[in-house]
Amino acid sequence: MNSRDDLLKLALPTRDLEELRCSELRQKDPKTMIEKMIVEGWTEFDQSANLSDLLKGAWNLRRKSFPDFIHFAVPGGRHYDGKYFSNAGRFLNVSITGMACALQCDHCQGTMLNGMIPAPTPEILQELGTTLRKKGVTGLLITGGCNHEGQVPLKPFLAVIAYLKSLDFTIHVHTGLADKETAVGLKRAEVDKVFLDMIGDSATIRKVYHLDRKPNAYINALEILLAENLDVVPHVVLGLNYGKIMGEENIIQTLSDYPLETLVLVALRSVPGTPMGGVSGPDPAEIVRITAQTRLLNPSLKLSFGCARPYTQKAWLERGLIAAGINTLAFPLDETIDFALAHGLEPVMSEMCCGGL
Repeated sequence: MNSRDDLLKLALPTRDLEELRCSELRQKDPKTMIEKMIVEGWTEFDQSANLSDLLKGAWNLRRKSFPDFIHFAVPGGRHYDGKYFSNAGRFLNVSITGMACALQCDHCQGTMLNGMIPAPTPEILQELGTTLRKKGVTGLLITGGCNHEGQVPLKPFLAVIAYLKSLDFTIHVHTGLADKETAVGLKRAEVDKVFLDMIGDSATIRKVYHLDRKPNAYINALEILLAENLDVVPHVVLGLNYGKIMGEENIIQTLSDYPLETLVLVALRSVPGTPMGGVSGPDPAEIVRITAQTRLLNPSLKLSFGCARPYTQKAWLERGLIAAGINTLAFPLDETIDFALAHGLEPVMSEMCCGGL
C-alpha cells in the first residue's frame, strides 16, 4: 500500500475509494494541468483584469509552501451528502445563548443561531456534552450571540468547557471581544481553537454590529488571546458592510504581523428577513482577488474559506478560491472536488470546522 492510497483511506470512507479513483481517471493528467497553470496561468479567470496572473502567482506560491492536498470541511451542523463523502454529525454547533443575541447585527439578527443546539446554562451544556459524547460526537463549536459589549458570554461556562475537554472532545470556541479573564479560562480549559471575527472599518462596526468600537478593539482582543498562547484563528467577513469591501484588506494586512497558523475568510451571504436580506454580497471576482492577495501576503499561513459565501457563480467561485491558493474549503460542490483532483490536489474530507484544519 503506497502513501497515496493511505491518504485516500484517511480522506474518505472505504465505500468511496473506488469512486474517487474512477473520478480521477476521468480528469486530465494532474501533472500536465499543474505544468499548464505554471506556464499559462488561469485563463478561465481572465474576465477580471490581471486576475489570471494574480492567481498564477498565488497558486505557484501555495504549491511551493504546502503539500499537494486540500482539506474539505463538512462539519455536522449542516448535512452534507456528496458523491465522495457524507457527514455523520460528529462535529456539532452549540449556542450558549440559545437564540438570543443582544447586538442584533444587520447581517444576521440572531438567525445563524437557529440551527445550533441550545445550551443556555452551564448545567445544560454539561448534560448535553455528556450525552453527545456517549452518542459518538467528537467535536463541538461552542458559540452564541453577543452581549452589548460584543462578547460571547463565556465566563460562566469555562469550568464546563474544561469538563468537556476531559471527555476528549475537540473544542472550538467563538469569543467575540474577549477579555483577559475569558482568555485565561479558555487556556486553562485547554480548548483547541479560538475563533475571533475581525473587522477593519469603524463605520462597519457601528452600522452593522451596532457597537461604538474601533478596529483596534478587535486587535486588542486578538493580542489578549495570543498572550495566553491560545491557538487563535481570526475570521474576516468580506463585504460585511452591505456587500461593500470596507477595511477587510486593511485588517488582513494587519493580521500578517501576528504569529498565526490559520486565517479564515468568508463572504457575506444575505439572510432573508434581515436588513441585508436583499444584498447580493461582494462580486465573486473580488472575493477571489482578495483571497489570492491574502495568499501572496502570507506564504506559510494556512488559508481557509468558510461556509458563508454568496450563491452567485458558486462553482466558478469555488474554482477561483482553489486557484487562489487556499488550503481548506467548507462544503464544496462535487465538481469542485473533481476540479481539485484534476489540478493535482488530493482531497482530505473532515467533519470539523474549516478553521480547525
